[in-house]
Amino acid sequence: MTGLLFILVGLLLCAGWYFLKKKSQAAMQWPSAQGRVIASDVNRYRGSDGEWAEEARVVYEYVVGGNSLRGNRITFGNAASGNRAAARKTAERYPAGAAVSVFYDPQKPGSAVLERKMSGALVLLPIVGGVFAVIGIMSFLVAH
Repeated sequence: MTGLLFILVGLLLCAGWYFLKKKSQAAMQWPSAQGRVIASDVNRYRGSDGEWAEEARVVYEYVVGGNSLRGNRITFGNAASGNRAAARKTAERYPAGAAVSVFYDPQKPGSAVLERKMSGALVLLPIVGGVFAVIGIMSFLVAH
């Protein structure tokens, strides 16, 4: 049973990475709108492992087709969470009041990002997913 659980977790991690990669690739074709950062700070929170982590929180406004919209996603995956230095650097890059280019999905203009590239840290998802899947397969084979 444990082997199957490891395989499932591994596949889910790989599928999540694949989804974010496809979304990031599609976003390269998204149009942009001028926007303005209305809030930018660093949020400190306790992670699922009980350790303290920080993430950049950036809220921005932009207009598409005469509709005023708000977004808070910086990139696909969270490029600035967990690491204090990365979170602070991201928040400093997008200070309140700054003009920004907002890239939005033309099919769903409320879905937007400030950076179209996928977070570099997400390269770990398929690696960890693969390790989980291999452990699961090995465990399953040994048990049967």
